Amino acid sequence: MHTLTNEQEQQLNSWLLDKAPSQTLSLTAVKGYLFAIIASPDPIDVNQWLPLIFNDKMQKVPDEITLCLAQLYNATSDDIFENGYQLPPTVEFSDMAEANFLSGHPLHEWSLGFACGVNFYSQNLFEHMPSDTEISETFSLAVMAMTYFANRDIAQDIVEQQEQTNLSQFSPVMFEMIGDLVADYAQIVEQAALSTGLFDDDFDDEEEWDTPQN
Repeated sequence: MHTLTNEQEQQLNSWLLDKAPSQTLSLTAVKGYLFAIIASPDPIDVNQWLPLIFNDKMQKVPDEITLCLAQLYNATSDDIFENGYQLPPTVEFSDMAEANFLSGHPLHEWSLGFACGVNFYSQNLFEHMPSDTEISETFSLAVMAMTYFANRDIAQDIVEQQEQTNLSQFSPVMFEMIGDLVADYAQIVEQAALSTGLFDDDFDDEEEWDTPQN
């Protein structure tokens, strides 16, 4: 069982806010990003996904921050595959719907991070999943809900496809859907991957990041 201590989380959060390279993901965005990365049907090499957190400026990242990220990665993996993943406590819905799409809002940040991570595999699954099946609909719904708050314009396009609704009415529905789906998301991805025929059923669910590389 892995845990990120409060001290480590504060250290990581402070560094990301004050000392990180420009356009580095926030801590809440990193949490959404790792959630998507860890649930991938294929292991994604750390050297592929880690630099994206820091806008490809890894040379400026101290070892102690990389070690904190490794601990967060392993703790997130435990939550996904053993404990039942839940949204971070700070990721809440604001009654003023527009606020949830603003930079710095925890819900926007988590959704933005998830959107960055799911891009590693979502298109491949969408292209090869059989259409009009329950699992394709479930995976599509999960991705739509979890990326919804990442981009206000895309969210508005989704809203306009619905009948008799608006952003203020539809956004809380999307947030509730995220909460309902996150615990089962890794299983949804696995089922979607199996439906493509590109993967066998020998999934190694939990991967530990033992040796973070700088």
